[in-house]
Amino acid sequence: MPHFKSQKDDRPYSPPKPLYEQVKSYVLKNMESGEWPAYFQLPSEHTLVREMGISRMTIHRALRELTQAGFLERIQGVGTFVAAPKKQPKVLELREIEDIIRGHGGRHQCDVHFLQEEPIEKDAAAMMSMTPGEKVYRSYFVHRENGLPVMLEDRYVHPKFMPEYLETEFTHATADTHLSRKYALLSHSHVIQAAVSNAEINHFLELEATTACIVINRKSWLGDDVVSAARLVFPGNRIQLT
Repeated sequence: MPHFKSQKDDRPYSPPKPLYEQVKSYVLKNMESGEWPAYFQLPSEHTLVREMGISRMTIHRALRELTQAGFLERIQGVGTFVAAPKKQPKVLELREIEDIIRGHGGRHQCDVHFLQEEPIEKDAAAMMSMTPGEKVYRSYFVHRENGLPVMLEDRYVHPKFMPEYLETEFTHATADTHLSRKYALLSHSHVIQAAVSNAEINHFLELEATTACIVINRKSWLGDDVVSAARLVFPGNRIQLT
């Protein structure tokens, strides 16, 4: 395992990169040189901490951002691997639901079914990097296009980062819009799944039968902190995201 170290050269002085950016550069250089080819399993975070002398939080952030960018793949309980090269990579641009609707020439409406503080449950706590039972803000919205339900939004927000969330008005702007207005440096990760509607989805989206849906699980980060986690459900027969 090569040691992580800086080397002197004759280039003009420039301020050093943040440590997490240095870790990312180190990983990418190993990939570009072929020393870490596609499907190669990276050393564990513990090993990288020992070899580089950098905190585990910094290592974790660097690997997470490289994973979000598609350079790495992380398998829970197994490890982190160099991702296979992808042909003609495409970037998903997830627009706000009101922008999608207005782009169709439609009228956006948001129904607030509940907006409250509650103790966070175990699964949601893991998503939000919180402790089960800790207080969290939760909202449950249905977005409509010309009166027709087109998106179900179930969202958790960390009170520390948006203490005014429960008093926020969502008729004219979505939760993501409010968050991005407050924090310009938010980063996001998305997991997109295909699913079929269940009784809950059928009820809130007013579906008459089981329907194929697109589910987007969206996390919003401020540095290493999770600000918000949302499950966005779109009935496939009512809206197009492109």
